[in-house]
Amino acid sequence: MAATLWASEDEAVWESHLDAIEQRMRASGKTTKYGSLKALHKKWTNLQGQSELSKEDLVQVVGYKLTRGKMRPLMRFAEAMHDNEVRKASKAAIAAIPDARKACDALTALTGIGVATASVCLAAVDDRLPVMSDEALEAVLGEPEHSKKYDLDSYQRLLEACSAKAKKLGGLWTPRAVEEALFSASLEQPAAKRKRGD
Repeated sequence: MAATLWASEDEAVWESHLDAIEQRMRASGKTTKYGSLKALHKKWTNLQGQSELSKEDLVQVVGYKLTRGKMRPLMRFAEAMHDNEVRKASKAAIAAIPDARKACDALTALTGIGVATASVCLAAVDDRLPVMSDEALEAVLGEPEHSKKYDLDSYQRLLEACSAKAKKLGGLWTPRAVEEALFSASLEQPAAKRKRGD
């Protein structure tokens, strides 16, 4: 469904998916030991505009990422970090925005933080950057389901494509909003098939 949305240029269709994201998160029932997808998303969006992230913020972001996507052994790295190292790296990363490469480089210097996790941190604080999600990589870049590249080159291509789509859609669209609409589309439940005689 995200690929179908990506092919659309209809701003009203995109907006309907973005508007439905919280309802679809709730309906998905996605919950981990870190919390429900909807509650974690709300905390993630509350980081918008911060000039640095604390260790607690990073742990929240990693929890959101893991609940939103596939479980990976990332949390142990976030929990083992010292607050001052997270603040220093995140402050340098956020100061480097809009240069996604420099921003990612600053965060990936932290043990256990790869480009995909860095993208979730960066998109939390600045809507000019999208999340490097499986759904976006598949829909936007045509990456295969089981062999995606979570590297800086792929993220740069995703950023450029989401930026171009946001510009085409106009209005208040941002690369982060484009990716969130794609994620929402991926959560959309197909309409129930009607049985004969209904």
